[in-house]
Amino acid sequence: MRASINGMSERLRLLLAEPGYVELPGCYDVLSAMVLEEVGFRCLFLSGYGVAASLLGNPDIGLTTLTETSAMARQVVGRVDVPVIVDADNGYGNEDNVVRTVRELEYAGAAAIVIEDQVLPKRCGHSAKKEILPFPVYMRKLEAALHARQSPLCIVARTDATDIDEGIQRAKAFHAAGADVLLIDGLRSLDHVKRIGQEVPGCKQVNIIHGGATPILPAAQFHELGMKIVQYSTPALYVAQQALRTQMQKLSETHDLNTIADASVTFQQFQNFIEDRYAKGAQPVSAAGGRGE
Repeated sequence: MRASINGMSERLRLLLAEPGYVELPGCYDVLSAMVLEEVGFRCLFLSGYGVAASLLGNPDIGLTTLTETSAMARQVVGRVDVPVIVDADNGYGNEDNVVRTVRELEYAGAAAIVIEDQVLPKRCGHSAKKEILPFPVYMRKLEAALHARQSPLCIVARTDATDIDEGIQRAKAFHAAGADVLLIDGLRSLDHVKRIGQEVPGCKQVNIIHGGATPILPAAQFHELGMKIVQYSTPALYVAQQALRTQMQKLSETHDLNTIADASVTFQQFQNFIEDRYAKGAQPVSAAGGRGE
């Protein structure tokens, strides 16, 4: 197995091996990814939900293609210096499609990909009326993903089983097959979180959304319950929508740019941010996977 093209899969594995927990905020484009890195997050999630909404204006029902996801992944990975975990939905088809998905996202520089077990039309993991693939069908897709890797790319195996017993059974099987991280999405109670922490082996991830199905706790408390990764898939997207709506509504009513000055960066501040990031991104990538000084 060869090294990843940018060292980020290896860096993610080091993060997962460290004590404590990993916070995983969702980005939806390059600018959101750069801001999340700037404020100190050590790992990012390229959200399929966020890309569907921001790039296409679509709900998260499986309309995004591999071409669109891999193109966005390349752009995001090329402008940040932290590992990026990419939401690959259901792998965009059968086992053959999953193999192509793995290869495309490896070449895009993803540190990890998430492959779920939903049928089409899929839903956000915190939505109702989700349906999942028969267990053997998903296992063939997971095994295809695991065998297709040509680098230390991490595979996050996700189940959307709404029955907690079935979800735990599937997660155990994913771990036995060799998945690096396990995610049972849309958990309905803290008791379910506790059961996963106690009953499921390996590295476990929880996904929390403002207004979603899973009760919200501080990251440290989720870690105490057995979660290694605490994923915030949507706050960057939701905060952006709220800020845009609030401030642009004010501007449309006042017809005076000064009225939203306190909620805005200035021209020079934004220019400095973009130009500094561009200068950093123009530096060569070192053998260790980071940007040169």
